[in-house]
Amino acid sequence: MGRRRSDDPAVCGVLLVDKPAGPTSHDVVGWVRRSLRIRRVGHCGTLDPAATGLLVVAVGAATKLVPYLTGQDKRYRAGIVLGRSTTTADAQGETIAEEACPAGLEAEVPAALEGLRGTQQLAPPAYSAVHVDGKRAHELARAGETPQLATRPMTVHDVELHEVTRRGTEVEVSATLAVSKGTYIRSLAEALGERLGVPAHLGALHRISSGEMALAHERAVRGLHATPMEPGPKGQPRWRIEGPDDSQTPQTPLGPQLATHLLPPADVVPLPLLRVGADEHGQRALRRLASGQAVALADPGLPAWEGPDAKVAVAPATPDRPGLMIVQVANDGNGAQLRPERIVVPPAGCS
Repeated sequence: MGRRRSDDPAVCGVLLVDKPAGPTSHDVVGWVRRSLRIRRVGHCGTLDPAATGLLVVAVGAATKLVPYLTGQDKRYRAGIVLGRSTTTADAQGETIAEEACPAGLEAEVPAALEGLRGTQQLAPPAYSAVHVDGKRAHELARAGETPQLATRPMTVHDVELHEVTRRGTEVEVSATLAVSKGTYIRSLAEALGERLGVPAHLGALHRISSGEMALAHERAVRGLHATPMEPGPKGQPRWRIEGPDDSQTPQTPLGPQLATHLLPPADVVPLPLLRVGADEHGQRALRRLASGQAVALADPGLPAWEGPDAKVAVAPATPDRPGLMIVQVANDGNGAQLRPERIVVPPAGCS
């Protein structure tokens, strides 16, 4: 099988990957890049190495959607451990403090967990990717420094308690949390401990969804396996990632198998979608937008739109015709217009 060019427009879309524990999000991006033999690959929201679940990976021209997809609300299944805090605020760190959970603490958990609902000002964990003076906080922390991280708004939209279990001196809390962009579940775990008066850390984390994208999707990439390899030159962990279709025989090469899981950009863009018809007027409107020209919202080639001034996505109405553009709906006194902001995939015949 010949090497696919990195700029092959046919390799384009979004993968919903069920990340296994161990590899970094960047490791998964590298696996996708090698499997599909394409250079332009990026993820839409980091998962810590120990975390599992949904990692949204954009491929090819769909990487232009990363800024739009990254800002989505997310839903997690979390396991919070009460009775011990760690340097990293998760199970991978060294213990900072231990305190036996008092009898009856389990009964206080539901109200304390419900108290996390809403917006709070919390500091990100020291071991995080937040930039401090041009460096990542986790780099400073691993070098023995104590990065000072400013608090930020973190919002919990919804919380559902599943189970509270005592294990020796510790109490484990299993819950699902729907949160805003920029919310660290590790920070929420520590905040829960503060409410209950005991040290705490995040024991396990599994991302369920990001915006409308979820692991429950029929084309999600499931069944990945991660095997540790010899550490890198600087001692960094390395992992071999293998998928359920990793036989890589001439009959079932990995790349085409993985490509069948790609979702078209128009199916995942988190904006209202205008589908433009294939008639003469519609094609003219698409060509003008693709060339960077504004098009009147009343143009006969466009479907009716009664929404407010906002960003919308425009795509051909015919499913087998690729194309996606992000446009701004604006009204400057000359009538409402669509003004191109980003050409994600040029419509067929318009590039």
